[in-house]
Amino acid sequence: QCGDINRAQLLFETSTKKTLPMYGAMMKGYLKNNLPKKVIDLFNEIKNPDRVIIILLFNACAKLGTNEELNLCGDVTSAKSLFDRSTKKTISMYGAMMKGFIINNLSQEAIDLFNEIKDPNEIIITLFFNAC
Repeated sequence: QCGDINRAQLLFETSTKKTLPMYGAMMKGYLKNNLPKKVIDLFNEIKNPDRVIIILLFNACAKLGTNEELNLCGDVTSAKSLFDRSTKKTISMYGAMMKGFIINNLSQEAIDLFNEIKDPNEIIITLFFNAC
């Protein structure tokens, strides 16, 4: 929040008992500062990510943009597999997954995912139009 990612990173690294909310806050900071690869590095340290952490990972993958870099996240197929295993999907999770599909020229998959959403918000609808 304070905009000092280096200080936040130092505080995070010196913590001996990292919690999921701490990981999430650090991942959000990295995303806000356009450091998606650092988000992926942090994700790889987490043993049991929750849905918030997974959303942050999807957003980092979508931010990277290219197929080669997205492979750092385990590729779109792995991301979709992780998404499918989630029992409580949020609208943000759908949006991040759709964005990943669109960036990787998988428009039909994004459209199929859109069709699963019961009450899409304006962001999801915009992603749908981008897929078309």
